[in-house]
Amino acid sequence: MSAPKTQHRSTVPLSDQTRTATGCSQWLLESAEDAGTPIYHFNNLAVFLCGQESFAKIAGDIRRARKSIDIIAWGFDPAMELIRGDKGGSWPRGGTSVNDTSTTYGDLLRAAVQRGVKVRLLVWYDPLLNLAMGNMPGYKTNNGSKGQPGDTYARGANTPLGASADARRDQSPEARRATFNASWYHDTVSGRIEGLSLRTRGSHHADVVASLKADRGYGASPRTVAENTTLELTATHHQKTIVIDYDSTDADAPPVAYVMGLNSVTDYWDTPAHTFNDPLRGQNHEGDGADHSVGSGWEYASSGQATLKPYQDFVCRIKGQAIAPVFKNFVEAWNTARQQDACAGSNDARRVDLKSVPKNLTQHIQGPCQRVQIVRTLPSADGGGEHAIERTYYQASSFARHFIYIENQYFQNSDWARYLKDQRKKYVQGLGAAGVPVTRVPTLHVMAVTPTPERGQMVPRTHDVVTDLGQGDSMPEQDKRIKQELAAHAQYKRDMADYQAKKKSFEAKGLPFPMSPPHAQPLSELAKAHQASSGDKDAQAVRDELANTLGMRTLVCSLWTYDREWSLGKTKVGRQADLERRDYERALRERGRAEADRAAAQARNVSLGGWENHTDSQAPIPQPPDRSKQLQQATAQRYREIYIHSKLMIIDDAFFTLGSANLNLRSFAVDSEMNMASDNWAAATALRQRVWAQHTAGLKDMDGGTDAADQKVLGKTFEKWETEAKDNATRKLKGHALSCSLVKFFDDRTSTIRFG
Repeated sequence: MSAPKTQHRSTVPLSDQTRTATGCSQWLLESAEDAGTPIYHFNNLAVFLCGQESFAKIAGDIRRARKSIDIIAWGFDPAMELIRGDKGGSWPRGGTSVNDTSTTYGDLLRAAVQRGVKVRLLVWYDPLLNLAMGNMPGYKTNNGSKGQPGDTYARGANTPLGASADARRDQSPEARRATFNASWYHDTVSGRIEGLSLRTRGSHHADVVASLKADRGYGASPRTVAENTTLELTATHHQKTIVIDYDSTDADAPPVAYVMGLNSVTDYWDTPAHTFNDPLRGQNHEGDGADHSVGSGWEYASSGQATLKPYQDFVCRIKGQAIAPVFKNFVEAWNTARQQDACAGSNDARRVDLKSVPKNLTQHIQGPCQRVQIVRTLPSADGGGEHAIERTYYQASSFARHFIYIENQYFQNSDWARYLKDQRKKYVQGLGAAGVPVTRVPTLHVMAVTPTPERGQMVPRTHDVVTDLGQGDSMPEQDKRIKQELAAHAQYKRDMADYQAKKKSFEAKGLPFPMSPPHAQPLSELAKAHQASSGDKDAQAVRDELANTLGMRTLVCSLWTYDREWSLGKTKVGRQADLERRDYERALRERGRAEADRAAAQARNVSLGGWENHTDSQAPIPQPPDRSKQLQQATAQRYREIYIHSKLMIIDDAFFTLGSANLNLRSFAVDSEMNMASDNWAAATALRQRVWAQHTAGLKDMDGGTDAADQKVLGKTFEKWETEAKDNATRKLKGHALSCSLVKFFDDRTSTIRFG
């Protein structure tokens, strides 16, 4: 298969005198196929980092809303506090007292409809998958009749949070929170919150099957039956958008839209500091308690332990023309969603013309403006649907010259990685044909930040990508397993060649050949993918090849935080090991003193003419138990991985995209997604500087400077990132403080099952 045709051809006149020309890189989609995703020139963009900033801004806009609030969410948690107090504590933490839930998402929307604002909430909900996801805590459809609550709401539904103290006396914060959610959803589905409409949308199996069969993608890595089945049966509606006051002309409440990566579930709230223990973050009982970081092992992650996990993500707030496609997407999705219960509301008959957007959208924006393109993944049984996000990734990457920074939850698309290398090869070869050697080509620094895959079945796809980028040794056990399979297959081919040669010799003599042919299993899809990624080279050889032939340097990191108050001596096993060591040393001292006393008495006896007495040797004092493994595991508890939920890519300070889409096949072809993309250099530069400063704790020479084309500064930044990430991995092994959040990516799990 060929790469998506995204580039719009243009002609640049060449001066006869200077023999030079000035052109402009095409970062956004401009081909005929992208007529449905126009580029909008008049917008004000603001990017917010993590839940604290993002949800506080959303809460402010909800409170200012005058006409409408339209929300698309992967999940919705009414008890989630968008704004949280300074001192932490138990839920609710955002108000002034235990009874104050005014900053919860549910009460913010209640207050809005009480002001006359029309609120519509569209959430992905699959009855089976929801049991595992927990993305709508407290939600059930109304199983009762004539507007009466069904048995599904019996838990806490009749004991609302505002009940008397006696009624709530025995309720823990967890129970009160569950009561709040059950009551809110009961009131909503029963139609008791007038002005608030709720619809859900579920699986879209036929659309996904068609999308996966569409002739798209670069290389189109083969998929196993298990992988295809998983993608088809667990597809979600993953978009996260908000449009507020779309029709407003009020300067105090202008139209705004949000394109987000953050989910509207409490666990996704965090501060940019990502401190180790922050009581403002989601507690274990809130939403999904899985940590996806420390786990039960030492080096790698597991989703089995519940802790105060940190989350990293981004939100883009838009004012201007680009609100139109975000709103159009909502209307189309709303009109085709499930209409059940008294809360379904009515369809929206408006037709949004993306080529002629309402003037009120730009009425209150200010200069300077930024160009924006809204792109989607939207599977459809009719022709496979939209794949504009995939096209955007391919399009923008093809023009990368100095750096690509990726911060993504799932770094699992090897087709994209191979496309990037092929485009780089064409660029280097083109310059070579013009007399420019690779040593004079600006180095392309590829810097990826991604979390440890949360499931073992995600290891193979992640390994494919890091192998493509010369970092296969960051997953040593998977690397080893595949290389063993390839080595066995290579031996089989040698044995087969020897067998055929001997058989031919016997046949030439008219003799029957007494040996059976060697037997081997065919190469697995994992081994074939590895061959395509590395050509059977080891990681260092791939890195050398990337540097020497393509002028590329690569780095893959994770983000970690650590407990500043921690010490090994404060842990249970640390105290036990210390006590055992002290007991052993005391026993040694006591025996030493006894031996010295015996020797002195013997000497005195001999000096007085007595006989020298000889005694049997005493049994050695037992060594203390070897608790090195337990101590190592205890040391691991000082660190907690920052779960990267981000879906961010920045290139050359000239382009950036963020939203709901991950860098995997699921987000490119299966789940419904929405991203924004912009080629505004000022916004891209400011975002890159802020994010890099966040991850490097303000360390010198790690911010990339102010000019992405400054190869000297960028090269030094890359080297410092590489050094600190490697050193932090060593510090983590020893239990030492980290210099910053960057730690070299590492995962020593292995899997033969591959899920996308």
